[in-house]
Amino acid sequence: MTNVNFDGFIERIKIMANDHHKTPEVQYLFETRFSRERARCWTIHQAHFVRNRRDCWALAMGQAPLDVKREIWLHEQDELISDPRAGGEDHYTLTTKEAKLLGVTEAEIERADLHPFVAAAFEAWLHLGKRDWLESFVSVAMVEAINSNSIIPTGGFSYKSRERLVSDLGLPRETLINRNIHIEADQEHALVLERVLRRHVKNQAAQEVVMNALKKTLVIDRAYRAGLGFAMNQIRLDP
Repeated sequence: MTNVNFDGFIERIKIMANDHHKTPEVQYLFETRFSRERARCWTIHQAHFVRNRRDCWALAMGQAPLDVKREIWLHEQDELISDPRAGGEDHYTLTTKEAKLLGVTEAEIERADLHPFVAAAFEAWLHLGKRDWLESFVSVAMVEAINSNSIIPTGGFSYKSRERLVSDLGLPRETLINRNIHIEADQEHALVLERVLRRHVKNQAAQEVVMNALKKTLVIDRAYRAGLGFAMNQIRLDP
């Protein structure tokens, strides 16, 4: 690699990921308490978030070099086909089972109207996914990184939402299989970002492309998290 301090580059990305969790928008979501009705709102939007991730990974894969296509293909097998950590179930099936635990059916997920703030964030991610393959790839892979407990010592989104469901609703941790699987899986999934960057970021220009795409995807993620928190806060807490 020429003209790139790669270890320093990766450290910058990890700092960005941790700083992201300190932003007002993300903190707003973390500070939002769950009730049964708020949990229903949350799980419906999360199910559509998972679908949006599948669309964005597909966009990145379509444009990427063959070695990156392989990385994405392996990643998406867990999501769409079968994850051994989940007894062979795919992650979207886990998502719908978690929704049922919170009283939401698949039919309700299908016909739900998303909050406009959330819908706009999803469209923005799709727009970013149609850029150059490297921009498309890092914009979706970074969302895995900010959910990884190995990168975020205070815990990623799966961990923090699980703890909210436990503390606010009294749900046993062992029943939150989707949360538990993602806490484990996203530590591995987050490594895809570094592996691909090590192979393809060869100069300062490519490094700048990556950093600009990361900034954009984190802005969108802040909008998504704030929109989700806002949608939940429109529902009064149980008396």
